[in-house]
Amino acid sequence: MAGSLRNFAEDDRDAVVALSRHALARPEDHVGNPVWSTVEDLETEVADWEPPAEETLLVAEDEGRVIAFGGVELPKGFPHAELFGPVVEPSHQGQKLGSGLLEESIGIARGHGAESLTSAVGTRNTAGRILLEGRGFRTRGAPQATYLLTRTAHRAVTEAPEGVKVRRGAPEDLDAALALYHECFPDGRFPDHTWRDSLEHGTVYAAEAEGRVVAVLHVDASDRWIYHVGVTESERNRGVGSYLLSKALENYWKRHPGDTLGLDVPTTNIPAVRLYRRQGFAPWLVLQTFELPL
Repeated sequence: MAGSLRNFAEDDRDAVVALSRHALARPEDHVGNPVWSTVEDLETEVADWEPPAEETLLVAEDEGRVIAFGGVELPKGFPHAELFGPVVEPSHQGQKLGSGLLEESIGIARGHGAESLTSAVGTRNTAGRILLEGRGFRTRGAPQATYLLTRTAHRAVTEAPEGVKVRRGAPEDLDAALALYHECFPDGRFPDHTWRDSLEHGTVYAAEAEGRVVAVLHVDASDRWIYHVGVTESERNRGVGSYLLSKALENYWKRHPGDTLGLDVPTTNIPAVRLYRRQGFAPWLVLQTFELPL
């Protein structure tokens, strides 16, 4: 393997972001992590990692220049680790750098007690898929479409469905939020305590009808992502989810006016895709999730 591996350091930020931008520009190199376009994107996402990025991310150097990047994130309270990369500069592809970074990443995840390692690669990233499958990763679920939205592109929903109000979630909404989460995302992996923490931090939004929470979603400012837009079955098809999303976005942008927000949705979930497109979300990536038991 050409190049030498070492731990990520603060001085590597510009080079790593350049690798991420290059991968985002080439469908044959798309990966689910990282998706950093600026150094600010990187700094915001890794700021609260525990263990820190300097312990779980890696770079490969050639004559003092960063030419590849990889590693893992270990989300707090989750049993799995998330793979970042491997992303290799095109001029150094084919030199087994990706394989080396993947092996080291698996070792880091195991060393921290992760039960599995998840990854995502673009549906046109054939080399990435072969690399993962050759190491034992297997597909999980349908491909996911990633959409992005800026404040200026947002087409707001101004009319509320009859009897529906939107507000910030509160700690006393925990039972209702968990019930909705398990109803709408039966295969979801977010531990209960992450909902409790999110409610305490005010990053969950709830739609109420007749005093009952009927829909929720979560906006994570650390990675500028929207998670778990869920509506109870009896309230679907009357615009509750669309109105909740729109009001949550408006509230979020009052505090973070310059942020671009993203979300993932299975490509098979046509009603959700239509909802997001109507509000101005633009398609960005199509990724397939993979998982390796450890």
